[in-house]
Amino acid sequence: MKIKKILNDCNVNENVTVSGWVMTCRKQKNMSFIKVTDGSCTDGIQLIWEDCDDQIKINTGCSIKSTGKLVESPAKGQKVEVRVEKLEILGKADPDDYPFAKTRMGLDTLRNFIHLRPRTGVFGNVFRIKSAITQGTHEFFKNEDYFHLDPNVITINECEGGAGVFQVTENDLTETSKLPLLKQKDGSTKYDWSKDHFNKPVYLTVSSQLQLEALSCALGAVYTTNKSFRSEHSSTSKHVSEFTHLEIEDIFISMEDLMNIGERYIKFLCAYLQENCMGELQGLNSFVSKGIVERIETLKTAEFHKITHKDAIDLLQTSDISVKPKQGEDLSSEAENWLTKHFNGPVFVTHWPINIKSFYMKQCDDGTCESFDLLMPYKIGELIGGSMREENYDKLLSKMKEKNVSEEDLKFYTDLRKFGTVPHGGFGLGVDRLCMLFTGMENIRDVIPFPVAYKSCEL
Repeated sequence: MKIKKILNDCNVNENVTVSGWVMTCRKQKNMSFIKVTDGSCTDGIQLIWEDCDDQIKINTGCSIKSTGKLVESPAKGQKVEVRVEKLEILGKADPDDYPFAKTRMGLDTLRNFIHLRPRTGVFGNVFRIKSAITQGTHEFFKNEDYFHLDPNVITINECEGGAGVFQVTENDLTETSKLPLLKQKDGSTKYDWSKDHFNKPVYLTVSSQLQLEALSCALGAVYTTNKSFRSEHSSTSKHVSEFTHLEIEDIFISMEDLMNIGERYIKFLCAYLQENCMGELQGLNSFVSKGIVERIETLKTAEFHKITHKDAIDLLQTSDISVKPKQGEDLSSEAENWLTKHFNGPVFVTHWPINIKSFYMKQCDDGTCESFDLLMPYKIGELIGGSMREENYDKLLSKMKEKNVSEEDLKFYTDLRKFGTVPHGGFGLGVDRLCMLFTGMENIRDVIPFPVAYKSCEL
């Protein structure tokens, strides 16, 4: 029986069986106090073993199975504990080898043990919260009448215009002499993609948006939680090469509708985590993420401000940031943080210049597009990027030519504008960055169980 179920459902004087890993073991004369976790909850449970067998060596990290009686606990911070009647070691952990046996480690050091760090209190809390974010996401979009569908992640399309893509091949590139090559007229050689698995160049997706639009233009409201992949050579605390990507698309809506659903989603998750993960939040609040409980309550009732990109640039001229952006330019992280501090909360920056945005965004007559970025406080920065999609066939083709986007590879996409085009739009959100917001972790690698990043792929 899971420890969480024992704590929630079992009665005092009931016989229970506890299995898990030893967090701590403290001995006093003929009695041992053993704190055990099985990962199901933040607290674990304490075992009291009287007249313990000295032949059984209990060390931090070893796995055990014990049976005994659930009793009221006289100690502070726990209502019940288990008086052990029988205990056995399932798996040993040599204290000289087990990395968590002696001293508390910082988050940076724990990244060297990504296979074991979920056993720690901090990462157990983080990953249970992340699981709840996933569950809450599906519940929210089910309530909003969205269909959950995951498009292909191996694709011929680059979506964002070649923004750092991984190319896929079935061949071993370490033996270049064995690669299929085509000799060119000038004497050079090129890789022969016709001899590869798909007979053409393919990539890991940077976004499922384009395929999701095709689904939306038949089914209406759809969303995916696919993985996306980016090959930028970035080692910042906000970037990884593989991430969970929530993307939504819907038809017959407005940009205001999109921003509203983004706000409702974040506030729904605030309430969902308060209801389902308060123990985990309080655990983080006590150690590595002080103020996280208050943060979530603040976000649940926060006003989500709106400002156009043009007005945001004008406002930033009054700021004290080191480099003030000019009209038509992107916003730096420093500028994003200043805006959220200025408005004391989340900010939708709308109507960005079309020349610095993607080809598919709905064009306005003033050189902007119907697009928005949601900037979040607490140094998160951009959390959601969304737009209405250009539904006019001629305007879309013109913008594709201007931005050198292949029409041939995107015929399926332009067809959506030829055959019953409709107003539609959507947005994308990095779930891992969202988890940073809700856990207070400041490095994205600390909210992903096995992070894959530039120069780092360990497992």
